[in-house]
Amino acid sequence: MYKKLLISICLSIATILCFTVCLANDATNMVQDAANGVRNVVGGAENAVENAAGGVSNTAKNVTEGMENGANNITNDMRNTTNNMTSTTNTNNNGYTATRTSTDTGAATFMGMNATTWTWLIMGIAAIAIVALVWYYATSLRSSRYDDRD
Repeated sequence: MYKKLLISICLSIATILCFTVCLANDATNMVQDAANGVRNVVGGAENAVENAAGGVSNTAKNVTEGMENGANNITNDMRNTTNNMTSTTNTNNNGYTATRTSTDTGAATFMGMNATTWTWLIMGIAAIAIVALVWYYATSLRSSRYDDRD
């Protein structure tokens, strides 16, 4: 059985090898077609990268122009507001003179003393009172004898 199987496999291989038509390829065309295929793939990738970079560049340029226009608008608005305020101030304040509405700090306010003198007087009295209270408290602690209590 093994002999029949071995002989049939050998005959099949021999038949295939004997009757196979081998077509010769033109090597120059095959290499040229492969080079053109590679060029087309690389060119397509190059175009895709170039288009993407151009899109990013245009987007950045548009954003920058938008920011520049916004800053210019803000500057122009501020300039116009300042000019309007200046022209309004110049036209509305003709002949205006400011007068002082506060009281004279050098004048006597109460019992011939101004406010600064009264402030220092009150602070001095408060300081004397605080010192007296601390002294009284300190002397009362020394005079008390807690151990004598029943």
